[in-house]
Amino acid sequence: MILNKEIIITLAIFFFANIITWFQLNGQIRWEWWRENIWFVCLMGVPISYCFYKATTLGYQGFGSLWPVRLTAFSVGMITFPIMTYLFIGEGLTIKTIISIILSIVILLLQLI
Repeated sequence: MILNKEIIITLAIFFFANIITWFQLNGQIRWEWWRENIWFVCLMGVPISYCFYKATTLGYQGFGSLWPVRLTAFSVGMITFPIMTYLFIGEGLTIKTIISIILSIVILLLQLI
């Protein structure tokens, strides 16, 4: 399994960035404050973009190519989104969602072997 320092940091940054992105994009559905402060929410895009930028840089160094970085970013997003949506919006998991999460975990694991 490929787990060097760069890849571990990449995974951590991708998880963090996806959590913050979830609040940026979906906070408006849950909280009035997010609907009323659109400029603050839009400005969150700057640090979010920086996180994805740094994760891509470190991931490329760790994996040695770009495809695993992209597939890792996709998988982490697909794993993070349903957890956050369940916790904050209360939406349950359908069979399609469960299968998608499982496939995302498989994609992520394939990048790490």
